[in-house]
Amino acid sequence: MYNSRDCSPWTRGGAEVARQAHNLKVIGSNPIPATKFSNNFMPLTDDLKKNIYLRIDGKIYFILDRQYKTQGRQGGLVMLKLKNVSDNTTKSMTVNAGTKFEEVFPDVVGVQYLYSDDDYCYFMDMNTFETINVSRSIVGDYINFLKEGEKTQVLVLEEKVISMKRQPIVKLEVTESIDDVKSNAATDVTKRVTVETGYKVNVPLFIRKGDVISINTDTGEYTGRAN
Repeated sequence: MYNSRDCSPWTRGGAEVARQAHNLKVIGSNPIPATKFSNNFMPLTDDLKKNIYLRIDGKIYFILDRQYKTQGRQGGLVMLKLKNVSDNTTKSMTVNAGTKFEEVFPDVVGVQYLYSDDDYCYFMDMNTFETINVSRSIVGDYINFLKEGEKTQVLVLEEKVISMKRQPIVKLEVTESIDDVKSNAATDVTKRVTVETGYKVNVPLFIRKGDVISINTDTGEYTGRAN
């Protein structure tokens, strides 16, 4: 399911990849042991690896891409494309080579969704069977697409959940639909249905109760019939 070569914060053993990336740096073409920095602070160099996490201004970012640009005697610049693991937003940042950021090592934990209330979503740790409380602010609108018993993953850093994996497309069964809706206008080509999580979405008139539909979790919109 997961490929360690993928540029994703959810690759299996991602923390181990990050540790290996931190243990070497390159000067010229000869790998040598990296200088140790207190509190895991590391300098950004031309050998900066992807698949690592940095703490910047108190937020945790995953490095999606990086480029190194030389400037002669003035040194180099490191251009980063970063993903905020808490809200999945991306941003670009350019800093001087040698700038130090704290590298962190979150763990990927497999969990199963149980239920939610106004403040938290509750998951079961698939390894320890303990209940994990995840703030609704971290789950966000994705709560609309979580089914009871569904398996997913969370990122844990310093015994605190900092992010949850989101599928870009989910498949959910239509549980409520008015199947005898008649269009009164040429432009009236959709109706509103309810899926098994309780989420309501506009769909074409031909969708019926029991159909499984695909929904884009970023937009919350219907993308097609899945069955």
